[in-house]
Amino acid sequence: MRVALVTFATAVMVLRAVVFTEARSPILIVPGLTGSQLYKTWLLDPSISTGLWIGIDDCLDVNSALKDLSLVFNPATGRYQNQSGVDVRTFGFGDTCKTEYLFAHLLQDGTGCDHQLPIMPYFDTMVKYFVEQYPQYYKRGVTIRAAPYDWRLAEDQLQASGYYSRVQSLIETMYRDGGYAKVTIVAHSMGGPVSLFFLNNVVTQQWKDTYINAFIPLSGAWSGGNAALEAVISGHESLSLYFFLRILCFDLPPSLQLALRSATRTFPSVSTLLPKPSVWGNTVLVKTPNRCYTANDYEALFADMNHPLGFEMYTSTSIINEGFPAPNVPVFCFYGTDVPTPETFIYDSGFPNTFPLVVNGSGDGTVNLLSSEVCLNWANQTQPFQNVTFPGVTHGEMVSNKAVLRAIENILLNGNGPTSSSMVMRHCSLYY
Repeated sequence: MRVALVTFATAVMVLRAVVFTEARSPILIVPGLTGSQLYKTWLLDPSISTGLWIGIDDCLDVNSALKDLSLVFNPATGRYQNQSGVDVRTFGFGDTCKTEYLFAHLLQDGTGCDHQLPIMPYFDTMVKYFVEQYPQYYKRGVTIRAAPYDWRLAEDQLQASGYYSRVQSLIETMYRDGGYAKVTIVAHSMGGPVSLFFLNNVVTQQWKDTYINAFIPLSGAWSGGNAALEAVISGHESLSLYFFLRILCFDLPPSLQLALRSATRTFPSVSTLLPKPSVWGNTVLVKTPNRCYTANDYEALFADMNHPLGFEMYTSTSIINEGFPAPNVPVFCFYGTDVPTPETFIYDSGFPNTFPLVVNGSGDGTVNLLSSEVCLNWANQTQPFQNVTFPGVTHGEMVSNKAVLRAIENILLNGNGPTSSSMVMRHCSLYY
């Protein structure tokens, strides 16, 4: 067993000791919440799809777009479906274009990658970095690819939809196209638990040993983020739905946050991102004039929010990734620290329809440190493990920060990166 807790500074020192000339592991990108474009197809005319997330129609009629994004939950079956008459799907599976940029436009050919507009950047910096640094090896759609998904869904619904079967086939194809080199999974935010479910529930250990070089979660939302709790209570202004709409549409009324809340409450993915009792215990997360709530009090909280269906949605997803079992592949757990991150929400008598006083703790601005550190439980897995922190790097910056990109590059060049049981370091304060 090889275990190391290191910082990026350590990785750089090891990299400088050896000169590498060629990367040798294909990259599969798994995006996070809101990190895949979604398209709406009217069932009456399926020949044309319109960009739903995130598209210009979102600004022209925000309420209509949010209704189309919303899911319908059937508590009797535990299943979710789209709004009547609407089919929502992703395009570009296997390509990077729809994760490099998130602006979704009108599609007539079912792909649209040739005409992707460079608006709302996401993974563009990372993809360009590796394509330009190693043009002989990294090529879009061949050795650097992406697995976009319907981020409204939880992992069990993604499995039922066939998403994970496609991911498995894609990795096998990348392995062959990359010269029979094992694939590195780079996952951001919710993409971390989405990938963890795949590694623990879909494929065998023999398959992982054959096809996976490393798993690099960036700001993995293992125990969610407390901001997700605020989002379902009263709407959260820095939740990515509101953030992206505000950038694209410029001027949005404050009341939109409550409309976003209504849509957000229908997403089982957000239910999986609520703080886990196993991580937060009896820590008070929400305060109102009448009582305090911990992660063990969701039934009472949802009842007091007049949203009892929310508790049914939560219980139906709470067993996903339960216990956070180690994936037993080489893991490099990357996350930002020392950024004020919402932790406790104090409401006045207007609960749940007013916005709270937010008490911050440590994290990356979105995912709390306690959630990010869940991966430390994997240090005793039989495969190598490293925990790498990036002080001051925010949640969104983890996919473009130069220090992060160079650390990923080091892993790709080293095969499994620098791992030594004697390489136990504390956090550094190196910024790029």
